[in-house]
Amino acid sequence: MSFERLTIQDDRFLINRLIGQAPRHTLVREFFMNAQESAALAPEGQRLVRIYPTLVEGIRKLTFWNTGPGMNSIDLRTATNISASINKQLSLDGNFGIGAKVSGLTVSPAGIRYRSCKDGAVHEVTIGFDEDADTFVRFAFEVEGRHESVFDVTEAVRQTADVTYDWTEVVLMGEGDDHDTVSEPIGTGIRVDRSYVATQIFRRFAEFRPGVKVTLDVSMTKGGGRDETGRTRTLKTLQDVIPQLPNAETVTCSESGVKIQYVHDPKHASYSHSMSALNNPATSSTTFCALVHKGERYDLRTGKAWSAVAPNYGIPFGSTVLTVEIIVPDSAALPNQYRDALTTVEERNSITTDDYAMKVRELMPEWVKDVIREAHPPRDENLDDLQNDLQKLLDEFRLPTSTYVKSLKTPERTEDNDVGLDEARAADVDTIDNEEDRFLRGERSYGQRATEKKVRKAPEGAKLSKEAQALERAPMIEILDDPADVDEKQIKGRAGRFYKDAQTLFINGLYSAVDRMTAELEVHFAGQAEGEALRSIVLRAAQRSMAFRVGKATCYAISKRLVDGWSLEDLDRATSPESLSLAADDYRQSLATARKWISSELKAHGFAVVEPEAV
Repeated sequence: MSFERLTIQDDRFLINRLIGQAPRHTLVREFFMNAQESAALAPEGQRLVRIYPTLVEGIRKLTFWNTGPGMNSIDLRTATNISASINKQLSLDGNFGIGAKVSGLTVSPAGIRYRSCKDGAVHEVTIGFDEDADTFVRFAFEVEGRHESVFDVTEAVRQTADVTYDWTEVVLMGEGDDHDTVSEPIGTGIRVDRSYVATQIFRRFAEFRPGVKVTLDVSMTKGGGRDETGRTRTLKTLQDVIPQLPNAETVTCSESGVKIQYVHDPKHASYSHSMSALNNPATSSTTFCALVHKGERYDLRTGKAWSAVAPNYGIPFGSTVLTVEIIVPDSAALPNQYRDALTTVEERNSITTDDYAMKVRELMPEWVKDVIREAHPPRDENLDDLQNDLQKLLDEFRLPTSTYVKSLKTPERTEDNDVGLDEARAADVDTIDNEEDRFLRGERSYGQRATEKKVRKAPEGAKLSKEAQALERAPMIEILDDPADVDEKQIKGRAGRFYKDAQTLFINGLYSAVDRMTAELEVHFAGQAEGEALRSIVLRAAQRSMAFRVGKATCYAISKRLVDGWSLEDLDRATSPESLSLAADDYRQSLATARKWISSELKAHGFAVVEPEAV
């Protein structure tokens, strides 16, 4: 079959645009990947990658060096073309030869210098942006009276480099002669941590190529050696240090082939660093959650970003000591153009760790749950009564779970069916006039209402109907009163945060409405108990009261799920920390009930109390 191949009419415009739009943060990944792939082709025991500063006219320049097949002048010229590589095949699912040059030239337009030793001869070429040509070029240098872009530098480097075996060196010149690309690798004025390069490699690569050893100059790693150079530290992967950690386990999903690795990485008893960091001194190691595909991590979340979403993965507490890696089968995903995200194979839709949150919860081993329970902040408060009252409130709407709604097969709904209605509406149940009064009553007998209704018992052996079992559950309430926990869940200045996937509602026990309500209640009960005891009871009342108001607002928002005109975005806004804060702020509606509860608590502790009605 005859055909006419398409070509590029204006390749300069395309190349300039490709480089101009490339992300900066992929630079380390691209150059390290090229280095380790080449090193993996060296003889066993000689597979080395070294990262260090090179002085160019007195200014430090970031350098990647590796063993493996070298390149002669012809190879170097080919390798420095856009979308060209040596010793590997171009492909969408492989490490295609476009990333390093594109990403590198984005942050290093002043030049990327390549030197490669092959068969005892070292050749050099430098690519970068030429203002006169208004595009990216191989720079020409004057060599023996001629201008050449690729030339032999064997004699010039013989005193400082070993030419008895093949190697390749890449030096990033940055944005100008005075740009220190070691301290500012991704751009002038963009300061990064001293161990930025090591940390980027550690976080991005779940594994190195077989047999490859990676070392970094001490000036580019954490710990001692800030003003030193010439000494090196070895960089390890997480898998290398897992044997030194308390526990780790990989669980496979039989249906999808996805593997979940759970890693317990607590702080060392004698140091402030994590155990993985102490066993990997070249980098700062913290817990995280990430996708892993073909040995590389994507959508990595660490620090506050991981703590903020961890409850959806079944980890309400303990994210600072637990790492979760979601290992996706090779055939189930593809990297995007710039290799900074994963997509589905067919539709090219973005894939994130959130897509596997349910799997993380379902496959979680028991020892991980034990770690989570141990990390739970100590608290004497029993919130079962709060949970029960919110559940009764939610049950009035007969709201089925999302899973049950999807399982309903009936094509039409009847007037009498109250499961799966288009609009959530209250069912005919025995409601209680004052839910908050009932909640604050807690386990105490004071103020309990008598009822004339008989309790009717179902026949022995009866159980809940399928529909009743599928009703939505009220969220689990967790009141946080440690500033670190509040900050971790990103609710500082907010009343709470609802995690719908995990059905957990975190309450900020330090929220301003608690302080305002506590101040008013303390004035009301002044002198009726010892100061510290009174303060504790009043604070509990204010926190529980706010938790109930926020919980009610959350339940009402959940009940809107089947209401026509309410989108998923509307529901998210209704349960946002900002919306929940508005519900918490109206604390005066709860003062009377809180006073009754405080009175009952004071009586239970043996204090003489002036009844609220008498005040």
